[in-house]
Amino acid sequence: MIRLAWRNLLRNKARTWLTAGGIGFSVLLVSFAMSMQSGSYEIMIESATRYFSGHGQVSDASYIDQPRFERTLSGAAALQAELETIEGLAVMPRVQAFAVVSMGEKSLGGMVMGVDFAVETQFLDIYDNVVEGQIPSASDEALIGSSLARNLGARVGDELIVLGSGKQGAVAAAIFIIAGIVETGQVELDRTLVFAPINGVAEAFYLQDEAHMLLLMVEDLSQLSAIGAQIETKLTGSLTLQTWQQLMPMIEQSIELDRAGAQLFYSLLLILVAFAVVNTFVMVLFERTREFGLFMALGMRPWQVIGQVQFEALLLSLLGVTLGLALAMPLINYLSAVGIPLAQVVGEEAVQQMQMGSLDRLFPKATLTSLLTAPMVMIVGTQLAALVSTVRVRGIHPVAALRVE
Repeated sequence: MIRLAWRNLLRNKARTWLTAGGIGFSVLLVSFAMSMQSGSYEIMIESATRYFSGHGQVSDASYIDQPRFERTLSGAAALQAELETIEGLAVMPRVQAFAVVSMGEKSLGGMVMGVDFAVETQFLDIYDNVVEGQIPSASDEALIGSSLARNLGARVGDELIVLGSGKQGAVAAAIFIIAGIVETGQVELDRTLVFAPINGVAEAFYLQDEAHMLLLMVEDLSQLSAIGAQIETKLTGSLTLQTWQQLMPMIEQSIELDRAGAQLFYSLLLILVAFAVVNTFVMVLFERTREFGLFMALGMRPWQVIGQVQFEALLLSLLGVTLGLALAMPLINYLSAVGIPLAQVVGEEAVQQMQMGSLDRLFPKATLTSLLTAPMVMIVGTQLAALVSTVRVRGIHPVAALRVE
């Protein structure tokens, strides 16, 4: 029956290749589009997480509920060292305090962030936006937001006085020399942000081997769930892990909404191709009525005739799917290696506005879902299309069918 099915497909080569080409084109288009979609989501997540917040954060549960200064995690150095034993994970401690920032007679409220510049500059893109000066290298230097600098009338090299409340209500005071000015493009950050070395901030605010959070970055974003499971096993007490999904829920919601819209488009495309296959097998039924009548006159049951056509539909769908994947996989693999410049996709101005930093190329990402969804849908759809078209074989009368010209 398989040999006969293949010969029947070759009886009308033009129609066979046209139908297989339609199936192949739909597989190519959907597989490539889904791979592009996966790559764009990764760019979206990376651009958001690599800018400031990281792929995840470890904090005390009470600090997550209400970020008060005294709610720190103790033994930060030991926990950092233990987490860094996990392959593909970078850990960066942070201290965060609200204080009065002064220069001369002007005073403003500010958010002082104690960070490890040597590590964070390797992973976060916010430091690429230093517009004046340089990244601090000494414990008494600081990096401040552009709006804060403008409101204070501060310039690189000026002294900045920080007054706040330390651990157990003690008065915290520090003097930092402005090493650089950063312009993030986010008003809330630019008018309040003060980055300073974590050792200097911890000393000024009377912290001993403590941090408010451990910032986490993974080498491969697809491994975040697996790495997160390893992190959970190392956390004790009230320590809690938050991934980017909890830190930025709007990003995840946007991705889900976009994915739902794309799935609707893919479904419509595949349905249209399935209708074209239905038309093909309707023509097959009309053209081969006499042949089917002869089969039934020789003793074949109607379900055997339908099975013969199902074999033809299976071979046709496999031919189209093979053609589509043969075109899609080399294209996806090539673009996954070289990438597509984002400036050509969304425009140069949009890239600058989105502050992509080092993420200037879109890399399509082939997954099992993107490569198997369209082929499986088309194989099943072709079988159903053939079944719907040829089910009327059961109503064929052999004698009447043999008289059809």
